[in-house]
Amino acid sequence: MIGSLNFLDADESRIVMFCGKGGVGKTTSAAATALHFADKGTRTLLISTDPMPSISDILECDVRGEVAAIEGIPKLDAVELDYDIIVDLWKKKFGEEVYEVVSSFLPVDKDIIDYVAEAPGIDEEFALSYIYDLYKSGRYEIIVWDTAPAGGTLSLIKLQDKFYRHLGEAAKLYSRVRIALETLIKGRTKRDPLEIISEWEKLSKNVLSMLEDQKTKAILVTIPEALGVNQTERVAKELERYGIHICGLIVNFMLTGDAMEGSDFNRKRGEMQKVYFEKLAQKYSERIDIVPTPLLPFEVRGVDALRELEKLLFKKRLSLSLG
Repeated sequence: MIGSLNFLDADESRIVMFCGKGGVGKTTSAAATALHFADKGTRTLLISTDPMPSISDILECDVRGEVAAIEGIPKLDAVELDYDIIVDLWKKKFGEEVYEVVSSFLPVDKDIIDYVAEAPGIDEEFALSYIYDLYKSGRYEIIVWDTAPAGGTLSLIKLQDKFYRHLGEAAKLYSRVRIALETLIKGRTKRDPLEIISEWEKLSKNVLSMLEDQKTKAILVTIPEALGVNQTERVAKELERYGIHICGLIVNFMLTGDAMEGSDFNRKRGEMQKVYFEKLAQKYSERIDIVPTPLLPFEVRGVDALRELEKLLFKKRLSLSLG
């Protein structure tokens, strides 16, 4: 149905993921939703794993690298994690464990930690475990997650699935060669590498369970253009493949009837948007709520602007004239 995000108020979501390609208003939609819950008195965390995060710019305060309280909004904390921050956090949490495991096989020094930290996918893998730790901590009643643009989010989830399966095989392999290695590694490691690998496997399984949980919801964000529609279909299929529940679709930057009057350019563009919006409605409206929002005459930056967007997203019914 064509509606709003009000359904989020009625369910028990713990994590709400905002997914979509870059440049569709995903981050502002996530920020406005986080503000909505915080204003209701819900302990809320807004987190961004976008490689080029803009939460700090939108909220007009620095939330890079560490969870920070948002001034004037008592129930809202926020943090954005870029690549460098994630790698640094990964080293602090997993660096020693990686050294323990690798040094049980090979005579390496601790430079191996930096080498592994730069490996493709490490930042994505750690981002999920970071979110899991916050989820498990119980500090927040809801986590609003501004994900990386479509391809990055999907690769993150795929990597987690592969990582879990590979860790299971790694544990089996290590068990087979353990007796032969014991004389070689005696005194070299502080902890049993098999124990460490098993802990990683358990963490990876828990992260996947968190994503598949009914209290984790995904909201797709797109624009009424061919690329946006096609990308939305691909993202939806992949999320469903991994058991992630999709509950809504936001279609941003719609030209309304008023904006189309007096401008041939706007009229033609509005007619084009209508075609793609109807395609989205035909495909998804019976399964999930579709929330259209108009092209706004102001940039969504700062709390006041976010509250205006929040009103559009959470109105009981949005009546947009599409020409």
